[in-house]
Amino acid sequence: MSMIVFRYLHFLGITFWIGTAVAVAIAASAPTPWESGIAQALRKVTVRVTTPSMLIAFAGGFGMLIPNFAETYASQGWMHTKLVLLLALAGATGLLTGKLRRWAEGQEVAAQTFGRLGWAISILALLVITLAIFRPF
Repeated sequence: MSMIVFRYLHFLGITFWIGTAVAVAIAASAPTPWESGIAQALRKVTVRVTTPSMLIAFAGGFGMLIPNFAETYASQGWMHTKLVLLLALAGATGLLTGKLRRWAEGQEVAAQTFGRLGWAISILALLVITLAIFRPF
């Protein structure tokens, strides 16, 4: 595949991954989120949109990374930092999905937990995007 296709998949995946993860976290942290099946609806969005988008973003990113790794990215500190932050971002998304599953099953989850996860995902995403644009080191 062409590098432009991988870049397109990467950007599209990131947009939907981060966008839906933050939107779901904000919706779940609303002052009265505990009514009328919203937990099941938010979980469906996470399972059907956020997780596949994350996989598309990783596939596109690795499609660009692997062919050029040895000559371009292996010696770039910003890329190593970005990959570590991406693992943390994927972990935060997994935490969000797990908390939504527990909530949908009827277990009580504090609304503040979703707000914190939304902030964590937003900050990690901004750090990753900053590294990708400016390549500081």
